[in-house]
Amino acid sequence: MTISHQDIRPGSMPPNASISRKLREFYDAVQEEGIPDRFLDLLEKLEDAERNAKSVKVK
Repeated sequence: MTISHQDIRPGSMPPNASISRKLREFYDAVQEEGIPDRFLDLLEKLEDAERNAKSVKVK
């Protein structure tokens, strides 16, 4: 079943518009959250391990 622009009542939103708006709001809220310190610490440890692995291969 498809919905044409003629089937939508004036003032009502298409069904996907509501879903799209909610997803955008959720995405924006997640973007505003800071990165947890624990996650940043893990990323730093990973970078250190990668640097150490590269320096061992070079020797």
